[in-house]
Amino acid sequence: MFILKKILKHYKKKKLLPLIIKKLSPYFDGFLLYFLPRNNEEIIKIHIPLTNNVDENDLMLAERIFKSFKKMKRDQINCDENFKPSSMWENHVKEDYKILNESLENDDSKKFLFFLSNFGNSKNYMGIENQDFIKKCSKNFLLKNYLINRVFRGLLETWKYFGFNKNDIGKLDQPKFGNQNGAMVNKSFVTIGSFFSHIYSDLLNNFIKKKNRPIVADLGGGYGKLAYYILKNRKEFCFIDFDLPEVLSLAAFYLMKIWPNKKTLLYGEKDFKDSDLNNYDLIFLPSFEIVKLKNNSVDLFVNKNSLGEMMPNTSKKLVENICRVTKTFFHINHETERNYFEDGSESLLNSEYPVPKDFDLLFRYPDLAHMTYDSGKINYESDIFVYCYQKNTNI
Repeated sequence: MFILKKILKHYKKKKLLPLIIKKLSPYFDGFLLYFLPRNNEEIIKIHIPLTNNVDENDLMLAERIFKSFKKMKRDQINCDENFKPSSMWENHVKEDYKILNESLENDDSKKFLFFLSNFGNSKNYMGIENQDFIKKCSKNFLLKNYLINRVFRGLLETWKYFGFNKNDIGKLDQPKFGNQNGAMVNKSFVTIGSFFSHIYSDLLNNFIKKKNRPIVADLGGGYGKLAYYILKNRKEFCFIDFDLPEVLSLAAFYLMKIWPNKKTLLYGEKDFKDSDLNNYDLIFLPSFEIVKLKNNSVDLFVNKNSLGEMMPNTSKKLVENICRVTKTFFHINHETERNYFEDGSESLLNSEYPVPKDFDLLFRYPDLAHMTYDSGKINYESDIFVYCYQKNTNI
């Protein structure tokens, strides 16, 4: 019945035929690409871990994150309603993060470690990476050919268009913590999101390059991929991640594995104060803690693809706080298509976020990552736009 309603919805919007074509075109492309000549300057091989992986040496780290996770889940129940997850994410977490919920119910730190160690190889869509799409394509020879020569090679060519070349490919190399699905481009491991994360990091570093120790914050930063690219070449920084407990746990694991010697504060280990920005390099907090940040304490605040998945009151409250605390605000969200929630409310669009008048819009453009990643061609159905604001201190 649900599938039938979905089909009817697409038919009424006159999007059923384009959707069918979109679903079938990867098979057709995969077949056609066997016969078309192409530039194979770089060797691209799909990387799928054969087995799930757990390193018992990570148990102490997992137990530390697990303790924080349990406190976040307890405190989330009684937090301000404005900071609670939407029904969309509640359902998503219940279904696709259920191992974490099971570990919580059974107080099982080993099961918790298993999930942290293998989120990048999950068959479910985690909402933070396309690992399920890669795994699906790898099982069909037509889809695998499409994945290599349309998706990954297309992203590689777009990345080169931004001024990079084959000698820069090593800059794309991404740690595999989480047992991730992806591809090897020559000797560098990448995910689908690596290319534009590197492009954005190159852009965003212009806002913090003069800072000896920049303070960068991310709302809904997934497992920390963009933060890695922004900060990987810096010796000193402070990164603050605000997110839901389930996703925040993945980011803590991923980034603490990358930077084991960085001083890290997890939620619940002490009462967070704004002064902690000077004392810690990595800070992981649930979103309701954002109110504790002082005005203008952050150099760069990033949000990628999550404001449009929040209840309208939640996104308003968070944007108000982001603009209060940051000097530069970079976000990528929905321009025209809303999400609808079980209570009848609907998400806000980019133009509706309460960005104050003392912020100047530096640029706005369609997000090429969403427009091109799945086919290498521009998809004008994509409604995701990039915005960057900077606080005008002269007003």
